[in-house]
Formats: sequence, C-alpha cells, structure tokens
Amino acid sequence: MRTTSISTTKTNVFWNHDYTAASYAFDTTRKSGDIARAIDAGRADVVIIDPSSHRERTLELIRTVHDAIYVDAVLSGHPEHLASSQGFTWDSGIPTMAIAHSSGLVAAVTEVLSGSSRVAGSLSSGLHHARAGTGRGYCTFNGLAVAAEAALTAGAERILVLDLDAHGGGGTRSLCDPDRVVQIDVSTSGFDAWNPAPSDAYLFAGKDDYLTTIGEALDLAARAGAFDLVLYNAGMDPVTDSGVSSQDIAVREQQVASWAEEHDLPLVYALAGGYAHGGDAAREALVDLHLLTIQAFA
Repeated sequence: MRTTSISTTKTNVFWNHDYTAASYAFDTTRKSGDIARAIDAGRADVVIIDPSSHRERTLELIRTVHDAIYVDAVLSGHPEHLASSQGFTWDSGIPTMAIAHSSGLVAAVTEVLSGSSRVAGSLSSGLHHARAGTGRGYCTFNGLAVAAEAALTAGAERILVLDLDAHGGGGTRSLCDPDRVVQIDVSTSGFDAWNPAPSDAYLFAGKDDYLTTIGEALDLAARAGAFDLVLYNAGMDPVTDSGVSSQDIAVREQQVASWAEEHDLPLVYALAGGYAHGGDAAREALVDLHLLTIQAFA
C-alpha cells in the first residue's frame, strides 16, 4: 500500500497496516484495509499517510485518557477480562491495532491545527464506546477522547465532537470535559445513550426523519459558539443496522462537509461504525458507504 509525505494539494487520510494487525477478524479490525485498497485503486482522490511517527505520543495520550490498569491489560493481555472487554478475543495485534487507530487521529489533528490543511481524516473505527477503565462495543481505546486531548494540549480551547454513528457516544462524553469538549450526537439506536451537559445535544432519529434531524444537529452546532476543531465520527451503521438509506447518508456527508466549510472549521473525521452483515457483496457495499465520507471531504 502506498504512503507518502504530507500533501498540500489533496486531503490526507491516515492509515497503515497496523490498523488491521489484530488476528481477530471483524469489520472494525479489517474494513480499513479494504477502504485503503479502494483509495489506492483510485476510488477517492486523497493521499494515504502513515501515522506511525505519532505512535509514542499517542500512547502517552492514551495513558492520560485511560486508567493505567486498563491500558496495561490491553498491552499485555492480562487480566483477560479487561484486555477483551471491547468484545474481541485478545491477541498481540489488538494493542497494535488500537494504538494505530488513535495514532491516525492524533496525526490528523496535528496536521489541521498546524494549518497545513483544514480537513484530514483517519481510517479509524472502534472508538466512542470505550471508557476510562474498560472497552465496550468493539471499542478498545477511545480515539476521539485521545484526539481531543491531543488538540487541547496543542492549544485548542474548544472542540466539537460531532458523532453521527448509529449508537450513542457515551464513552466519549464520560472522558471529556464538557466545558471544553462539546458533544452533539445523532443516534438511531439507544445503545450507549448519554446525558447531555447544557452545551451538548443528544438527538434520536428514525429513518424517515434522519436528514431533518441531521440538519437540526448542525443548526445546534452553529449556535453553540466558536470551535477550534471538529472531530467528526462518521458512522455508516445507520444504514447497515438501522435502515437509513445510503442516499440519505450521501446527503448527510455533503451537508456536514458544506457546513464545516461554510464556517471555516478545521475538521478531522473518523470512519466509526458500519458492518457487513453478509459476504463479499456486503463488504463491498460497506466500502462504498465509507467512501462517501472520504469523497465528500476530498
């Protein structure tokens, strides 16, 4: 897979083979490789960047966000109930994978806050359910909270987490200071619902009012004050798990991209949820869905 140095003419998307290092085979541990191959085949006009130079800094940030006993369990496999608390049987590739998915977001945050570009992405997933001391819902380390911590230590004063995964981002809300990290969440499932702080918004949408609710969420974000960074968790599981149409998701991605551009907001996106409930055709359809995000921000 090609990787190169940072480009100033195309959107950079961070990924390397460590994202798929886990032996445990599941969409969260495999789909980034499928998407990277699609990008490499010319299906999105972006540049893949290797984020490995950010690994050590990311591990420091992970230790800041998560409890030491939990981080050590993920790294070593012991105790097993913590190491596998996200739902994966532990293997030595699990920590490599989990650190890499957070490293890509730290790299993307570093890029946009440096002014090198306004938008960058990472082919990261398995993030927003993880708590300080445990994994949950296929999420090992909370890369959104890690990325927010990276931004705050780099001088950002106020961050928006825009979470459009099908499920709630309760892990992220539990890990971030609501005075500095505002969270706006549109869910289609009650899993990991959370109680909003006064500046937050937690909205529930059905497949028939999905785009209306997305518009409401973006209006709320526009009225929530100034932000130095948007962390966008761009889930595709509203389609694969909740019956929202792929056409509505395509519109959603254009809406978010246009909204961020209109407000001149630095934005970093992650892939988030999306599951191939079937064989090769379902996997290809999932790749197509995630490419909607990458193409919208390219």
